[in-house]
Amino acid sequence: MQSYRPPLRATLARVAAVVLLVTAGLAAASPASAADEWTELDSTYGGGVGLAACVAQAENERPTSWTCLGGELTTADASGQVTSRTIAEDFADTTADGGGVGVLADDYDSWCESGSVCGRRISDYIAEVKGNGAYGNSQGVIGAFDFIVRQAFNGQRPRWRNLLIWDYGPTIIPQEFTNNCRINQTGTDGYCGQNPFYFGNVSSASWRSWRPSETGYYSNSSLTSGSGRYHDDHYGSFMASGYSLIFYASTIHTGRWDRCNASPYCRSYQVPWSP
Repeated sequence: MQSYRPPLRATLARVAAVVLLVTAGLAAASPASAADEWTELDSTYGGGVGLAACVAQAENERPTSWTCLGGELTTADASGQVTSRTIAEDFADTTADGGGVGVLADDYDSWCESGSVCGRRISDYIAEVKGNGAYGNSQGVIGAFDFIVRQAFNGQRPRWRNLLIWDYGPTIIPQEFTNNCRINQTGTDGYCGQNPFYFGNVSSASWRSWRPSETGYYSNSSLTSGSGRYHDDHYGSFMASGYSLIFYASTIHTGRWDRCNASPYCRSYQVPWSP
């Protein structure tokens, strides 16, 4: 007796139907694609409202390279075009926490750790700013860091001490940073000194880099002797071990100052920076 065999066309149709059902089942059961995944920021390292809003915006846009310093988002696309904009204003005046702090005091691991960007006046002639930062790519947060600048006048010459702190992530490989002296004026502010410098690498093994040192200062390249008002801009760029991207830390400021033409010369009149 000859066994029954269904026509080939019917067999192929049944196989195709089974394949479609299996494929649909796998698609329903599979997790979101890698493109939709996002690595969140560890809130232990900067829980400020501005920083959180900035990272959320980066998640929404998924740029090739992005950095948040407080609420300021700086992105770089595949062509290298860099754009910086404010997502959320979040500047804290912590002068009451740091008033009377001596020149050699070091509380940078505890000061402003839950903020975004903090400023404080130490005296009429000394001010500090700290920016809590995070950086990443289109898949999410890669790491976090702190960028701190202390400004101390020497008569008519501003001076800066800089600190980069590794919070978590791969080794940070700094490129060029700069301390800029700016002249407040209508339109684009002028320059009264540009002072580039280079941090050392920071990582879990060596998580702080001072420039020029823990006690020293870089002096501005020229005297500020005018009767107008001034401020400073501090920013830079870096890479991260294992990633072929450049990340750009946006601008922070210690404050604004004036009276550089009258003894005892330059004094801060606005700390922290107020946009």
